[in-house]
Amino acid sequence: MIIGVIGSNGFIGQHLCNQLQIQGHEVIKADLPEVDITNINSFDLLSKVDIIYHLAVLPLSSCNKDYKKCIETNIMGTANLMTVAGSNKVKRIIYASASSVYGEPESLPAHESDPTIPLTMYGMSKLAGENVVRIMSNNFDLTYGIFRFTNVYGDGQRNGIIPIVINKLLNGDKIEITGNGKQTRDFVHVDDIVTFLIKAMSLPIYSFTANLGSNHNTSINDIVGLCSKYLNKAPIVKNIPMTVDREHFYADTTILKDIFGEFEFINFETGLFNTINWWINERNKTA
Repeated sequence: MIIGVIGSNGFIGQHLCNQLQIQGHEVIKADLPEVDITNINSFDLLSKVDIIYHLAVLPLSSCNKDYKKCIETNIMGTANLMTVAGSNKVKRIIYASASSVYGEPESLPAHESDPTIPLTMYGMSKLAGENVVRIMSNNFDLTYGIFRFTNVYGDGQRNGIIPIVINKLLNGDKIEITGNGKQTRDFVHVDDIVTFLIKAMSLPIYSFTANLGSNHNTSINDIVGLCSKYLNKAPIVKNIPMTVDREHFYADTTILKDIFGEFEFINFETGLFNTINWWINERNKTA
């Protein structure tokens, strides 16, 4: 197949492109500065693709700083991409949403049928993007797959709590933790994410929305403790006031399993250990 990956330079995008190429697909990589999803006229390279992966996004921190850009990128940009997909007769679009669409879930694990009341502009924009994909797919007669990612981690990730903790420990720096560190998240390895993204090219034949997480929760304190143990370094921790955020989260994966069958996720401790080794090797290259 000829596959377009929007956001190909990102953490997940790079892993996805590599695996698609290993499997023999022709991959059209699309990212800044060549492709700007806020400009509908910048998608010429997608004219012959069969499937599009939409991974491009303005992240949480940037959305907090610039609401207008958040809307232009995550909502209007998605509408632009759907318009181009429809006009070029793309067969399927696979959209990377986020578990932040749930806000503070009413119960755990969070299920796809639960209320979606985002706490942030980022979460709002991802939920709006889901609706753009759903509605415009019907207009253009193409199928979609929407995955609500939980907290993705793994080799090559430069931002996020896990790379921050690893590098703070390696540098002997203070680790700032919001709140008491007991808040939990559902961490899923990037290799597992890519596995399901690729499965979704052909299965199911219908459109769907599914959580993509590990169905387990891990606290921030647990991450600090495990990283300290593996690196044999005592952490220097400073707790700072909690901002607006949810206390606990992990995703129900029943729909995911119903669609794709049983799947054994990468064990978090194993994935974290491998991620730490990746960072050590990266730092040794520049030492």
